[in-house]
Amino acid sequence: MLAALLTLIAAQFDPGAPLTGQFDGTCLYPETLRERAEGDNLVTCNRVTVDDKGIVFASRSWGVRMRFSGTFEGDRMTVTSIAGRNGEQVEARGTCQIYYANEEVSTIACTAIAHGRAHLANFVVSRL
Repeated sequence: MLAALLTLIAAQFDPGAPLTGQFDGTCLYPETLRERAEGDNLVTCNRVTVDDKGIVFASRSWGVRMRFSGTFEGDRMTVTSIAGRNGEQVEARGTCQIYYANEEVSTIACTAIAHGRAHLANFVVSRL
């Protein structure tokens, strides 16, 4: 039992352990990207939840907008599937990256291709 407890405590400080939590902020995209993204999906959101299975971009009032699922390796996740508001998972390929500023999460960005269409999410954490 003590060994299990020590393993759980050590996992909190393991740099390879995936981040988990919920963050408020907004999905932002540079104007040049919005202009070039015709036909692609730029996710709108104001909340992100990260768990060991993936990253959910959501709206506080409308719920889940897009879920990117895959396998974490440190602060990077290899995307294997995505699911939109209807919850239907489709196979995808892509990457998510968690960025830090002053040792705090600052940005969470995901890109994935599914059925020939790009799905992008660029979330900036609110510091207010």
